[in-house]
Amino acid sequence: MSIAALSANDELRHPHDDQFFWRESLYFNFADPRNGLGAWFYLWVVPNKPLKSGMLVSIYKGESGLLTANERAYGSPGHRYVGDNGAWVYCYKREVEALISADFSDVELCGLRLVRTEPLKSYRISFHDGLDAQIDLDVGFMTPPVDYSAGVHPTPQWVAKNRYHRSWIARGEVAIVGERYEIATTGDSDHSWGTRDTEEYARHEFKMWSFQSPDGKNSVSGIDRDSRMFHGFINIAGELESIESISHSSKYKPTGVQRDIDVTFTDRAGRVVHARMPQMFSAIGNGSSTALWGFEGVGVFDVDGWGPCSGLTSYFWPARVSPAQLHGGG
Repeated sequence: MSIAALSANDELRHPHDDQFFWRESLYFNFADPRNGLGAWFYLWVVPNKPLKSGMLVSIYKGESGLLTANERAYGSPGHRYVGDNGAWVYCYKREVEALISADFSDVELCGLRLVRTEPLKSYRISFHDGLDAQIDLDVGFMTPPVDYSAGVHPTPQWVAKNRYHRSWIARGEVAIVGERYEIATTGDSDHSWGTRDTEEYARHEFKMWSFQSPDGKNSVSGIDRDSRMFHGFINIAGELESIESISHSSKYKPTGVQRDIDVTFTDRAGRVVHARMPQMFSAIGNGSSTALWGFEGVGVFDVDGWGPCSGLTSYFWPARVSPAQLHGGG
């Protein structure tokens, strides 16, 4: 492994400064083709803002073309919104005035609990909304925490002082409004800390891809900012290297939902991974058409030499880019 990895201490909380936009967050997602589910779990602290701690749990099945799907779900009975063709979104989101005091080795906020069960190896995610939603997942990491600041293109200061991603394996159960799903799949996670200037962030284009082979041996986690800043890693049988470049193309539905994804990653060692995804099986919108907007979706990538790999693609556009422009090929 030639790429730099962080220590177990970096899984924990980091000292914060007095910058208004200082933020530290943990994020986990998974793509579950067997059940047709996408999911993300998010916990953050913003110590210098009025609402200093927050969390979000989002589970989605099918394709939602709404940018406000999470908000609509949170305000619906049982926190689940059912849209066209039976597609649904479950969302529970809370922000509170108190700053979380717990370290990230065992932290709970508004029903979402994250417990580090073994340093650098595993976590446990659990959640209960006090109604009918309950989640219990065991997280086993496929890769160490990869230091983005040591990559070919370090993370911009307006995004975070530092950031790492890891591929993971998910095992457990999700129960949503009386429906139970056994989870046995893979996902991607990140942990970032430092300045997150949301005003500057909204001026830039952002695309992310992540996918993992079912046997846990291979994975990719990559980010493209403005088609010139590339972050992430390629992991092949435990040999990790920083991504040097990403080339990609896709088409878009009238809503802005992505399809016909074709993406190629090249790392610093010259290794190349090529993947395609004709259609996402589930997708959810997020953001605002007047600021930063986009979709996060899950599907199965056909990866050259690896075969089918479940994964996610996430992309956000400044307001100057519209769904109509994307659909029209502009």
